[in-house]
Amino acid sequence: MGCGPAEGVSRVIGQDVRQQPVAPRFGGIVLAPGWLVLAATLLVAIVLALVAADRVLGAQRRDLELLAWFLSASGVLSLVVGAAVIRWAGGRVTSVRRRLALAYGVGLVVALVNVLTTSALMFLSAHDLGLLLLLLGFAAVISLAFAYVVAGALTSQIQQLSSAARRLASGELQTRVGHHGADEIGQLAASFDDMAERLEQAFARQAALEASRRELITAVSHDLRTPLATTRAMVEAMADRVVTDPAEVQRYLGLILQETHHLSRLIDDLFELSQIDSGALRLQRMPIDIAELVSETVAAYEVAATERSIQLVDESACEGCRVEADPERLQRVLRNLVDNALRHTPPGGTVKIGVCAQAGDIAVAVDDSGPGVAEVELERIFDRFYRAEPSRHRKHAGGAGLGLAIARGLIEAHNGRIWAERSALGGMAVRMRLPAYGHFAAAPFQK
Repeated sequence: MGCGPAEGVSRVIGQDVRQQPVAPRFGGIVLAPGWLVLAATLLVAIVLALVAADRVLGAQRRDLELLAWFLSASGVLSLVVGAAVIRWAGGRVTSVRRRLALAYGVGLVVALVNVLTTSALMFLSAHDLGLLLLLLGFAAVISLAFAYVVAGALTSQIQQLSSAARRLASGELQTRVGHHGADEIGQLAASFDDMAERLEQAFARQAALEASRRELITAVSHDLRTPLATTRAMVEAMADRVVTDPAEVQRYLGLILQETHHLSRLIDDLFELSQIDSGALRLQRMPIDIAELVSETVAAYEVAATERSIQLVDESACEGCRVEADPERLQRVLRNLVDNALRHTPPGGTVKIGVCAQAGDIAVAVDDSGPGVAEVELERIFDRFYRAEPSRHRKHAGGAGLGLAIARGLIEAHNGRIWAERSALGGMAVRMRLPAYGHFAAAPFQK
């Protein structure tokens, strides 16, 4: 049973959540990276303050010692109190905006306590101390307001990401965040959009494969049912002695053998197609002269072409055109193309097959003067079981509709390309390009 988009997204998210980094340990104590940064910052700040007091203010050694003790005690106490407040508020304050504002406020309180303590030690007058408190209070209000606004902008972006994630999890695969910034949240939004794009493409491929699978099952069922029903009817007729004439029995046996061969070819085609799709196809590659292979194919169909009054022409004009390929597989492709061209060409028509070297590739073309195929169907004729217009329908041609699909799979397995277009003879032309072997392979592959 297939899973829908929401289930698939949840599975991906669940997998990412489980793979969390482990915090470093020191002596059995778990050390959060943030606290390591704070401790390092405190140490650097104390050192810089002592250096400034010594070099700039010219403080005495005793004053430097007292300052070091004071800054160390104040800094450690500030970190401990700030950590306790933030930890206490962590489970009670659910808003990120308020958490950021609280953290900023704790920093301000620590700064105020240090300033007030220093001021008291300096024995400031009551007037100066009051003015200092007023200025510090004003700065604290402005700082807290600024922190709240900045936190609001951050939480707004996070809420947009959260809303987009919920829509994506519910199956809206077209959801995108957009408006990417240059900061970490902008990078997260860009990563989210990239993930959403990949998920949409993956589910589109899954839907296309599912539709292709259903179409394949329907077509195979149809192609299997017809010959089986025909064979069963003829066997039952002979078993029930409805047909007793020896000549008629022989005709029935010939038809049964023909239908059996048709079923065997269909099963072989399906097996080879499954190998191509699964990547299990094994090619016995070797350097071969493709012009000779074309000549052998033309010779094999000369009798059939003559019987149908069709002119079969070999226009190969490429001496030493070699490709590295599986000769049996490539021969099958050539036979399939020539066979299709002969079947769809009326008596008195022409079928041409040619080979030439082009831009470091070997080009092969099979043209016929048949009824041709509509422009919109030229690409789809390589789809398995595709039913083209009646003039080239596989029902009239006697094929199973897999030949061109297999031909495309085999050519692509050889790192080549195959396509169809209108022929100068008035019918259809199937052309393919294969990388050349040897001195022809210097130029890049192109159409």
